[in-house]
Amino acid sequence: MDLGFRGKTVIVTGGTKGIGSGITEVFAEEGADLIVDYRSDKEGSEAFIQSMRDKYHARIFGVQADVSKPDDVMRIFDFAEETFGHLDVLINNAGGGITTMIWDISLEEWKESLDNNVTGMFMMCKEFAKRMIAKEHKGYIVNVLSKASLTTTTKGRACYVTNKTAEMGLTKQLAVDLIDKGIIVNGIMPGSVMNQMMSKWTKEEMEARIKRCPTGRLGQPYEFGKMVAFLASEQNQLSVGAPVDYTGGMMLGF
Repeated sequence: MDLGFRGKTVIVTGGTKGIGSGITEVFAEEGADLIVDYRSDKEGSEAFIQSMRDKYHARIFGVQADVSKPDDVMRIFDFAEETFGHLDVLINNAGGGITTMIWDISLEEWKESLDNNVTGMFMMCKEFAKRMIAKEHKGYIVNVLSKASLTTTTKGRACYVTNKTAEMGLTKQLAVDLIDKGIIVNGIMPGSVMNQMMSKWTKEEMEARIKRCPTGRLGQPYEFGKMVAFLASEQNQLSVGAPVDYTGGMMLGF
C-alpha cells in the first residue's frame, strides 16, 4: 500500500509502545520521515526506533519529551522542522489513565491525568496548526481516541472516560476550525489492541478480554496503524471530524 508519504514529515506521540509502535511501523514502511516522541524507557524506545531504521531504511528520530509540558512540545516541533524542514502529519497517541474509583482519586491525580491526555493533545494540535497555517501548508491530524469517547468502560475509569470524551470534543471542533486552513482532522477509536502490558496477563485475564471482542481476537498495533495512515493520507479527502470506529465490533453492544 503506497499512500504517498515519501518526503512527508510525520510526528507520532507515544510512538514506541503498544498502538503507537504499530502506527510508527506503518509510516516507516510507507517511507515517511518520522519524529517519534516517547516519555520514558529511553533504552527500549531507542532500540525500537533503531529496529525501524534497520527494517525499513527509514529516516526516523526519537525525542524524549512529555507532551503535557509546553517546553517539551516546542522542542518536538523545533526538532522536526530543523531535521526535515517542514511538517505534514501529526498523530496524537500519547496518553493513558489511572484505574481508581472516583472516591479514591486525589485532585492531583485528576489534574495530572487531564494534563497527560487532553492538555497534551491540545498543545500538540495548537502548535501544529499554528506552524502549518503560518506557512499556508496543508496537513493532517489524527487523534487516537477510545470507544470510551462515546460510551463507558470498565469500573474505576472515571479519569480515562472524562479524558477521552474531552478529546472527542476537541477533535470534532478542530475539524470545524481547521478545514478551511487545509488541515484535515479525524479521530480513531481502538478497541482491545495487544500491547506490552497484556503480555504479562494471566491466561484467564487474556481470555476475559478476548471474550469482550466480537471478532474473537485482539487487534494488533500494526493493523491499527494501517487505518491511521490512511486517515492521514491524501487518499482520504472525505473523512473529516470523524470518530472512526476501529474497535473490532466492540461498539455494537454484544
